[in-house]
Amino acid sequence: MDADKKIPEPLPLMSLKVTPFLSYRHACACVEGLIEAGRKAYSVAINPEKIYQAEHDRELADLINGARICICDGIGAALAVRVLHGRALTRITGVALFFELVKKAAEKGWKIYLLGASPESNQGAYEALLAKHPGLKIVGRHDGYFEDSGKIVEDVNRSRADILFVALGSPKQEQWIAGHREVIDAPFCMGVGGTFDVVSGRVKWAPAVCRKTGTEWLYRLVSEPKRWRRQLALPKFLWLLLRYKLAGKKK
Repeated sequence: MDADKKIPEPLPLMSLKVTPFLSYRHACACVEGLIEAGRKAYSVAINPEKIYQAEHDRELADLINGARICICDGIGAALAVRVLHGRALTRITGVALFFELVKKAAEKGWKIYLLGASPESNQGAYEALLAKHPGLKIVGRHDGYFEDSGKIVEDVNRSRADILFVALGSPKQEQWIAGHREVIDAPFCMGVGGTFDVVSGRVKWAPAVCRKTGTEWLYRLVSEPKRWRRQLALPKFLWLLLRYKLAGKKK
C-alpha cells in the first residue's frame, strides 16, 4: 500500500482513540487504500459527548475502539489531544468528510449506499447528491425506520456497495455498524449522524466561520435550543480532561 494510503497509528484519548490524519485528502486516501485492498473497516467520529459517554460505558468504548478510523470530529477532541499529547491535530468533521468521500466516489466510480435518517431526508439526500454528482453510483438506500436488520444487510450486500453510510444517530449507528460489520460485504462503513438532514437541506449546515473555528456546536444550540441537554456533557468532559491532565494520563 502507498505510504499516503496507510492509516496512521491512533493516539490514545482517555478511554478512546483518535486517528491523526493530516488533512481531508489524507483521510480520503486512506479510505481509498481500504477499498482497493477490500479490507473491512468502519469509521466513527470522536467528540466530547462520545468521550464522556465512553468513560462511563465500557461496552460503548470497546465498540468505538473497534473502529479502524476514529476521526477528530469535535473541537473538544482536538483540545484534548493538545492538552494530553502537546500537539495540534487537524479536525476531520463527519459532514465534511462525507462530502469529500462522495466527491471521491464520483471520480473513482465507487458504489455507495445511504442508510438511515427520515424517509424525507434520505430521499432528499439521494436527489441532492445525484444533482451535484450526476455520475455518482448510489446503488441502494433505505431510511432509518426498519425492524429487520438482516434484510437491510442483504440489500446492502446485493448492491455490492463499496461504502455504506449509516445515519442512525449516535450511539445507535455505532452499535449497528459494529454489530453487523462482519456480515456486511462493503469494505468501508461510516456513521454520519445527521448528515443526510444537511445534504437534503432540511437542516442548515453551520456557516463556514463556525466550521473553521470549531463552534458548530454553538450554532446548532442557537438553531435548536432543545439540544441544550446534550450540551451539558461539555462541562463534564472538560472536568474529565482536567482530571486526566492532573493525573498525567492519556488513557
